[in-house]
Amino acid sequence: MKILIVDDDDNSRNFLEHVLLSQGYHVESVQNGAEALVKAGQSPPELIISDILMPELDGFELCRRIKTDDRLRSIPFIFYSAIFVAQEDERLALKLGASRFLVKPMDLVVFARMIKEVIGEHQQMKLPVPDRPLADQRELERLQIRALRRRLEQKVAELTQERQARKRSEEDYRQLKSTFRQLISQAVQGERKKDDLLIIRGRQAVMGEMINSIAHHWRQPINTLGLLAQDMQLTYKHRGLDKEFIDANLRKTMEVVRNMSRIIDDFRTFFKPDREKVEFKVLQVISNVQSFLKASFEAQNIKLKIHSRVDPVVNGYPGEFSQVILNILLNARDAFNGHVTERQTVSLRIVCRDDMTIISIADNAGGIPEEIIDKVFDPYFTTKGPDRGTGIGLFMSKSIIEKNMGGSLTVRNVRDGAEFRIEL
Repeated sequence: MKILIVDDDDNSRNFLEHVLLSQGYHVESVQNGAEALVKAGQSPPELIISDILMPELDGFELCRRIKTDDRLRSIPFIFYSAIFVAQEDERLALKLGASRFLVKPMDLVVFARMIKEVIGEHQQMKLPVPDRPLADQRELERLQIRALRRRLEQKVAELTQERQARKRSEEDYRQLKSTFRQLISQAVQGERKKDDLLIIRGRQAVMGEMINSIAHHWRQPINTLGLLAQDMQLTYKHRGLDKEFIDANLRKTMEVVRNMSRIIDDFRTFFKPDREKVEFKVLQVISNVQSFLKASFEAQNIKLKIHSRVDPVVNGYPGEFSQVILNILLNARDAFNGHVTERQTVSLRIVCRDDMTIISIADNAGGIPEEIIDKVFDPYFTTKGPDRGTGIGLFMSKSIIEKNMGGSLTVRNVRDGAEFRIEL
């Protein structure tokens, strides 16, 4: 019995392979629907198990094409998804000709029983083989749009709850912003303390970004821990546990736990106020910020490229410096919202000249209008609107670099975008 697994997640795909191989099945796997169609056309499997949300060709469209192909439509098709789990998703799957609709994660015993049931029904010719299911492409698109709309509504509901939870802190922010205006308008002493408050406020303004990043970074490790636990149960059942297997499983588990702990430590360090100047590696701080923003940039199809043949060490405040890099990268990301380009790219370069470390961050989002480019570092100046921008990010960044770290921060327009330049 040959089974074809279709899943773009490496851990889920490898785990399914392990489970089915232990049951005595012959298993092949691919990463998306397009590859599955090619594989099935070359050597038809006897069962297909597919995820739904995948690049190039999703599971719904894959099922429709399989079930409308006279050579392949009798092959049993099982959906196994963690995202599309509503009853309407299941109805769509069954309309497409699927034999089962399973939701991740599923108990291994139940999963194995479901596979055997489908295979048994197929061998006894009890599985229905519909004639041309949903052959109308427009009907499929309508149903897919409805499924995606449901997922979007769920996400909106989650964001609404999050917004309500932050309502009190947002009110505090508005009051503090008013206080900042008064402090800036007066040439009072204690500028360092005022700048510290601005840094804290700036960090709070992007805390939502950081929380989303932590959730993104933790989702996969949590799934991996679940797979390792089930792997131990499966191995114990079929061949017993030995010291070598337990040690290997424990080593992998602790590696995942240490990685999750490191993410939390990075997050705590990012929001911890700097008390004293220390020597730190520029490239390491930039890499930490990049990891926080990875999901956000990927969501907007923005490529962040880091070019550096050196790893300079500078003296200053690493937490504040990371806030500067974060603010500039967030501004670059938001600049693409009003500018459509084929390849959205942000390039970060690090070079050393004599005793100077130079970090340049350039985008291809069209640049900054000449009439406002001299104002971008002014306090409370923003082009994003009151609901998206505070106008303190770049002001705070310039203050950190020039007042606290003795460097310079400038901006200019380049060929197809803007370039921020830090010299330390």
